[in-house]
Amino acid sequence: MPLRPRGRDAPRRGARLPDSARRVIFRIVPTIAKVLAATDFSEDSSLAFSYAEDIARKFGAEIIVLHVDQPLAPVMVSPDLGPAMDVGAMSRIAEEQRLIAQRELDKIVQRLRDDGLKAKSLLKVGSPFLEILHATQTENADLVVLGTHGRTGLAHVLMGSVAERVVQKSAVPVLTIRHPDRKFKHPLDK
Repeated sequence: MPLRPRGRDAPRRGARLPDSARRVIFRIVPTIAKVLAATDFSEDSSLAFSYAEDIARKFGAEIIVLHVDQPLAPVMVSPDLGPAMDVGAMSRIAEEQRLIAQRELDKIVQRLRDDGLKAKSLLKVGSPFLEILHATQTENADLVVLGTHGRTGLAHVLMGSVAERVVQKSAVPVLTIRHPDRKFKHPLDK
């Protein structure tokens, strides 16, 4: 039988916590006023976005929808290989990709606003994990939500994991969502 404190050390029935202890308890409960939802418009991102939307609704938070467009890699072409790709054509392709992405972001934000949520979009160009971290700071986000593709093995080594890097470097909590159809496969499994 465990020993119970007696005398003045014994807890009193109906005793209240001191004010300092009550303040600490309230500080532990997170306040989420802004949710940053990163998307690449994939099925994985859509699933993660539904979580971000639910959280924003439950907390009455603003949702910031972020898409990061990676710049096209410069292509080295030798005159021996035939006609070179026009740099202007590459710029037009990149600009068209950004216009398409902005239209998608606008549709998403409009739907959120129609549903009564405060929402805005951001379109950035650069390294996805760096731009997500930068937007988290500049927008004062309280939570980052993103999908993970669940790559393992060589694909993970070659492509890296944006979600993994964001989790490692973010100053705020990060919620990663893996699509239920993407089963974990250990890299050593055959």
